[in-house]
Amino acid sequence: MSSSTSSPPDDGPPDERDLAAALTRAVARGAAAWPALEVEVAVFRAYLVARLPAEGDPLAALEAMAIEDLYLACACVAGERRAIAAFTERFVRVSVAAAARSRRDGPAADDMVQLVLEKLLAPRGELPPRLAEFVGQGGLRAWVRVTVVRAGIDLERTQARRIVPDTSEPAANLEAVATTTDPELDYLKRHYRDEFRQAFAAALAELDPRSRNALRHHLIDRLSIDQIGALYNVHRATAARWISRSREALLAGTREQLRGRLQLSEGEYASIMRLIDSMLEISVQRLLSS
Repeated sequence: MSSSTSSPPDDGPPDERDLAAALTRAVARGAAAWPALEVEVAVFRAYLVARLPAEGDPLAALEAMAIEDLYLACACVAGERRAIAAFTERFVRVSVAAAARSRRDGPAADDMVQLVLEKLLAPRGELPPRLAEFVGQGGLRAWVRVTVVRAGIDLERTQARRIVPDTSEPAANLEAVATTTDPELDYLKRHYRDEFRQAFAAALAELDPRSRNALRHHLIDRLSIDQIGALYNVHRATAARWISRSREALLAGTREQLRGRLQLSEGEYASIMRLIDSMLEISVQRLLSS
């Protein structure tokens, strides 16, 4: 059983007393959800405090956290064997099974489970295991699901490389092999290579995180619209709109970046717009992979 909770301090400003009381309740909730786990009160209390946002209302943030999931994650990060076993069965295996239903030709379930556990629980030098990055915003199962999807893609790529040698060019040279059938566009690509790279990078940085992630899932992870929708628990039509709008925003941003960097005639500008469209996917792949 976990250690008993302590009473909140009586001194300090009202806001601090309210937060202290809320932390005590949160610790009790976590311990009640996982009575078989050994987690010290002070350890879990500090674990919660470390995951409160630096700005905003900490009390509201605490109340919105998935406390029970954080309690299990805290125990796993500490290396508690029973916590790791529960995490494996209730979260990893369930997420792997769900992923397998949407990817019938995917890796074996046992291989996937092992890979996900290594990604989330293995030491990382001076850093804690990656599971420590779960901050309780949303459920742990949805958070694990993202790792499962990416682990499956990594494993499939590894298995594919064992069968087919990788003869592709380095990511930094992707634009160089993206030749077109238009001599004018090829000339512009060679002549303005650095400007293109800088413009794409600046436009990509201006996208919001969801837009960048939508492009990454679509172009790097090669997820289908249905898989992206399932990943974010939205309809496939919503996922399709996200990708379309992200692409349009990236194109528009790149155009504006180039317009400010280059002094071009209208004819040259029209040709470069065609080139931007033709190079979009391969440039995004390079930037999001780096």
